[in-house]
Amino acid sequence: MLIPHKHTDIKYSVLYISGIIMREMKRSGIIKYDDLKNIVINQVGKELGDTFEYSLSFLYLLNEISYNQQSDTITI
Repeated sequence: MLIPHKHTDIKYSVLYISGIIMREMKRSGIIKYDDLKNIVINQVGKELGDTFEYSLSFLYLLNEISYNQQSDTITI
């Protein structure tokens, strides 16, 4: 389960990053992987680490996003 604790920095949590990703996806509908990652890094910072990939996986498992491998894009 994804439960924050006293040592969790909410700014770098999977749930927070997933929210940023969903907000950007609703604005644009379709976006390239690298462009989306740059948007998230600009909002959160370079200390993001692997949380971006974990957040994408989380959203993919919930059927919130889909990935097109041929065009390297993410859609809602």
